Amino acid sequence: MQRTGVLLAVSFALAAWPGPPARAATDDKSVQAPPRTFDVRIERRRVAQAQRVLRATQGERVELRWTADEPLVLHLHGYDIETRVSPGEPAVTAFAAKLTGRFPVAIHGDGASSRHHTTLLYVEVHPK
Repeated sequence: MQRTGVLLAVSFALAAWPGPPARAATDDKSVQAPPRTFDVRIERRRVAQAQRVLRATQGERVELRWTADEPLVLHLHGYDIETRVSPGEPAVTAFAAKLTGRFPVAIHGDGASSRHHTTLLYVEVHPK
């Protein structure tokens, strides 16, 4: 008889428990929103004037889609992401824009010195 009372108490408690809180579908828009995408063509180690500053908003996912006329190693400073680009093979630099500021994308290994780099463009991440 005592076992039946315990089972009834547990059953009532479970029936009254609302369960875990429901998560709103709009809690994190950056997860649901498509990434902010930039298609960037590098020719002779330069990009078009209109692409020298790329702008995003904090919290967005960002994709930089690269094509180049020669093999390059690109480095997104601040986020410390390195991307290798080969001619005829598009490459992607993808990241969540958590940090705000102005971040250079540089070509690394330019010339004889592996320390030398050339700034190609800037990615600006603006606060929400």
